[in-house]
Amino acid sequence: MSLKLPEAFDRQNRVFAIDALRGFAMVYIMLYHLFYDLFHFSNIRLAFFFTDWWEVLHIVFVSLLFIVSGISTHFSRNSLKRGVIVFFLGQLITLVTAVAVNITNNKNLLIVFGVLTFIGLSMMIYSLIRPGIEKLKIPWITLFIISIILFVVFLIYPPHSFISSNNNWLYPLGILGSGFFSADYFPLVPYFFIFLAGTALAAPIISKKFPQFFYRLRIKPLEFIGRHSLLFYIVHQPAIIVILFLLSGVI
Repeated sequence: MSLKLPEAFDRQNRVFAIDALRGFAMVYIMLYHLFYDLFHFSNIRLAFFFTDWWEVLHIVFVSLLFIVSGISTHFSRNSLKRGVIVFFLGQLITLVTAVAVNITNNKNLLIVFGVLTFIGLSMMIYSLIRPGIEKLKIPWITLFIISIILFVVFLIYPPHSFISSNNNWLYPLGILGSGFFSADYFPLVPYFFIFLAGTALAAPIISKKFPQFFYRLRIKPLEFIGRHSLLFYIVHQPAIIVILFLLSGVI
């Protein structure tokens, strides 16, 4: 599965649908965090937010973001370097939220191994294993199907459901010690498999095997959010909290 980026896909001639899909997922994530903050900081309970179907929707949209992130590794000039940056920002969020918990005594603020940490680490891991995958010449459809199957299996039967551990440092693999909590948690198992499925989809996209409307699709507002998704992700949560405090008259 050799995926050298052709001249057609450079910064000036990009697949805008990928930006739009990333932006679409980001809009959902921002709404999700708004609903979460309304409950935990303003005591406004939205009934649908606690339903099973909303949890399924949450997994679908976050998985979409991870798939697009996987696809994008093949459009990045240095996905390893970008992965390190994204991972560092994710760890910074963990540090800031840990300080916020100590100040406010509100554990619902804590984020450990959230979206950015997961995406950054996944990008680094894939950058290291990509040469081996390409050397094996695995057809993209085979890699995609296997990845989807493993994702679904481990989503239904997560590691912590059949592996017990008192070790609190195995959470990146989905193995949880007692007392572990994170308001935003996406372990490598199962979510790395959906990320890997995204990397497989890069092959038919680059080879222009997707329907032609996919390459012509333009939704500029979503594209803008998608192109600046990292900035939107970092800024939106503190902005929401500040606005809610201002509206409630706390400050």
